[in-house]
Amino acid sequence: MLKGFSRPAFRNFTLVTLANFLFFCNFSSFFLLPLYIKSLGGNGADIGFVMGTFGITSLGTIPFVAFPVDKYGRRRFLVIGYALMFVTSLSYLLVSEISPLLYALRLLQCISFAFSFTAAGTFVTDYIPPERRAEGLGIFSAFTIASYAIGPSLGEFLIGLAGFKVFFLSVSFFSLASLVLSLFARDGRFARSEDRFGLGFFRLVLSREYITILSANVILAGGLGAVLNFVAPYFTSKGLNAYYFFLTYTVTVVAVRVVGGRVADMWGRMTIALPSMLVMAFSLAAMALVHSPLTAVAISFLFSFGYGFLYPTLSALVIDNARADERGKAMGAFNASYSIGINFLAFPLGVAARDFGYEGMYLSAAVLVFAGFLLFLFTRPGSRS
Repeated sequence: MLKGFSRPAFRNFTLVTLANFLFFCNFSSFFLLPLYIKSLGGNGADIGFVMGTFGITSLGTIPFVAFPVDKYGRRRFLVIGYALMFVTSLSYLLVSEISPLLYALRLLQCISFAFSFTAAGTFVTDYIPPERRAEGLGIFSAFTIASYAIGPSLGEFLIGLAGFKVFFLSVSFFSLASLVLSLFARDGRFARSEDRFGLGFFRLVLSREYITILSANVILAGGLGAVLNFVAPYFTSKGLNAYYFFLTYTVTVVAVRVVGGRVADMWGRMTIALPSMLVMAFSLAAMALVHSPLTAVAISFLFSFGYGFLYPTLSALVIDNARADERGKAMGAFNASYSIGINFLAFPLGVAARDFGYEGMYLSAAVLVFAGFLLFLFTRPGSRS
């Protein structure tokens, strides 16, 4: 049992961390959906539109999901989100052509994601002792990252073995297991929000306590997106396999968040955030030097090490600033800023890759992350707690 957790707190934290892990095994397996779209006769534009629906819809949904999580509790929205993902994933069995049904199902998955991830992240913060907040959120997010190695790998195996129908049927049961686990969880103590229409979300985003942290998170997510979205074609152009990055990233980030999450609680948020941003900026610039498996793994490790510390540190800083009745909105805002960075900054970074090559794009991303470092250095956002 983690130090500082009571037995009921540890039980509920563990239940929802495992439920979130299983949910993300289902969610991440749908990174393979472009293969099904292609098998139905879809082209690159069809893939882009269907997959792009997710980022845009989830971003638009989060503000209106976050405030009822504060008003009515976390658990009921976990149940709704997990049940919706189970039914929606299963419903892909009904898709036999590129049609509005395909877009409708992807939209419902977006809504499920917004409910589930916002409610789960807020749920665990209610049980994590404040003095171990970064450590607890680090463990929670480590399980999320681990699912990205399991979902697509298992999904690819199932598709090759038995086809897409067995794939959709099988991966949907991850969310069914999440739903069962969530039924045994119980909401912790939280102050019910008096926000009637969700406008408090937008006031929170623009407030002095949050705007610097959320802006920095947009920038850092853009840096992460520069790697996740472009590393496969970049490594291929160098005669290297993309798994050099993805395997290194998964192992390093999980290890850093499980073993090193406590560091930001002991040494302070800014003490960890600032050097981690510098490491991330340096590693992005160093991507231009990749030319062999050894340099690919070394630079991927450096990037993963820097970013591995940043999610639990910044998310803990966001919750540090949140009042008891606005944790759902705070976690929703943090997730929304991540979505903006990783989805929308891909467009200008893609233009940079086209005009200046991948090396030029990574140097641009490094400058962007260094700007985030300067923003943090000179504003030094504090916390209420």
